Amino acid sequence: MKLRHIGLQFFAEGDPAPAPNPAAGPEPSPEKTFTQAELDSIVGKRIAKAMKGMPGEEELSAFRAWKESRQSEREKQEQRERELSESRAALAEVQAKVEQFEREKLLLGKGVPAEDVDYYAFKIGKLVTDTVDFQKAAETYLKDNPPAGTVQVDLSAPLGGGQPAKNANETMNSLIRGARK
Repeated sequence: MKLRHIGLQFFAEGDPAPAPNPAAGPEPSPEKTFTQAELDSIVGKRIAKAMKGMPGEEELSAFRAWKESRQSEREKQEQRERELSESRAALAEVQAKVEQFEREKLLLGKGVPAEDVDYYAFKIGKLVTDTVDFQKAAETYLKDNPPAGTVQVDLSAPLGGGQPAKNANETMNSLIRGARK
């Protein structure tokens, strides 16, 4: 069997050059000791350096007061917006009531009985569009559907002495009027 040489070292042969003994590292210097006064001054300097960019107690209290005033301003603004929306809702409600009263007044003026005004206002309200206002819709609806309490005169009834009219024109008019009933 023929072995291929792929550059692997199968067995290590002894160390070609032994590594020199590592030189002894630098000797540790003895620990430095501080007195309490030195330690306090070092800590004070570091605290002063860290606090250099920090606001003082007066600035913090002023900031807190400003923040509370901003929050109260925000609450005041929210309260104003809430009151405004409530006022708009109340205004819309009052305008709807005024419009309803005006419609009822119009219908009562047209001869609709008081107990039927709501029904007629509802039915006529469905006919109102952008081009047809309530008054025009009321006239159209009342023309087609007169209130039950109105009196209708039968013009085909005999005139005068109780005898029907005898000429051809009056007879024809009576027939037409009778057909409309």
